[in-house]
Amino acid sequence: MGDCKAINIVLQYWIQGLVAGHFVRLGKEIAPMFCPPQHYNPISMKSNWQRLPAFLFAVSVLACTNDINQPGAVKPAEQEPKAVAVSNPAPVAEQITPSPKGAQPRTAEEMVAAGYKRYGIEKGAFIFRIDGAVNGTEHVFFDNWGWREAKYTRTTTELQNLHEETDEVQYLDGERRYVYSPKTKKAQYFDSNQVEQMAIKYKTKDMVVVGDEMLKNMGMQPAGMAKVGETECIVWAKATPKIRLYMWQGLTMAEESYVNNVPIGRRCILKELEKDPPLDKMVLPKDAIVEKI
Repeated sequence: MGDCKAINIVLQYWIQGLVAGHFVRLGKEIAPMFCPPQHYNPISMKSNWQRLPAFLFAVSVLACTNDINQPGAVKPAEQEPKAVAVSNPAPVAEQITPSPKGAQPRTAEEMVAAGYKRYGIEKGAFIFRIDGAVNGTEHVFFDNWGWREAKYTRTTTELQNLHEETDEVQYLDGERRYVYSPKTKKAQYFDSNQVEQMAIKYKTKDMVVVGDEMLKNMGMQPAGMAKVGETECIVWAKATPKIRLYMWQGLTMAEESYVNNVPIGRRCILKELEKDPPLDKMVLPKDAIVEKI
């Protein structure tokens, strides 16, 4: 399963749009951003790159809860959307002042006040369906431009001799991230200010722009535009391994991959925008047993 659950979380946030840098070099840059140093193994990260999509979903993804509030329905996503040509304007460089050394991790509200955006939309609720070697759903709620987010994951993985069931919730509050198990009521967390470092590197506080740079460094190429349901997305593609991502406002609305004969499909099936997410779904339960990773 790898040397560090936190690394798996990093990979998942990459696929969801919390991107911040080159990716192999890749593991060398992004893992230290979000993973505590004692859990970071750059060798295993590099070796896992060739099977990233299968590894990503097999070890960490996607979910639902029985009592979750369902976002408003939209049309199911098209099975094989067709791309058309598109061009995007170049981002404007920003001058970013680093935080003082030893500064405390910032909350979601403080990240917004500092001018950072994780997604291109302020708030929303989404449901994703996973098919292939991993089956399940993921419910995502966020506000504060993505800096406060709750992600409910429940999946079943059947991959050769591997059988695994996932039932967890990930909470993001600015520069602090929690992984919570509803079964054990335990929550592990870690802090990172490396989003700021990547903002300085790429001269922008817009993580959507940083995400595009990361995709380029992975060898992904823009492949036009296509719809996922009613949402017009920018398509990014890579031939080897075969991956197609459908990006919208920093969110991966659909992913199609086929690596080492393992098919993985992930697609947004429901979305709701501009409505405040339910607060009880957005914050760590008060009775959670919290420990630092």
